[in-house]
Amino acid sequence: MNFDASNIDCAFVQCAVCEKAITGGGWFARIRHGEWMVALCCPLCTETFEANAHAYVRRVETLARMHSSEGIFKDATPQLPPRSNS
Repeated sequence: MNFDASNIDCAFVQCAVCEKAITGGGWFARIRHGEWMVALCCPLCTETFEANAHAYVRRVETLARMHSSEGIFKDATPQLPPRSNS
């Protein structure tokens, strides 16, 4: 999972709308929205993103948080919260 398109030389990045892998800088567009630089693979995804950018950036942020070292998918394995004995 890689939605951060701020590094122009990254090996691959995923389209913020359809999540298609974009390799070798072959994106159609890169757009900065808040802290995120997202890549978009085609004109349709660019139009879709621009119509509701906040929703797509929020999804990217959520996925990044889930896959971070503190997230529930760290090490690619879902981590369930500990059960309380109350």
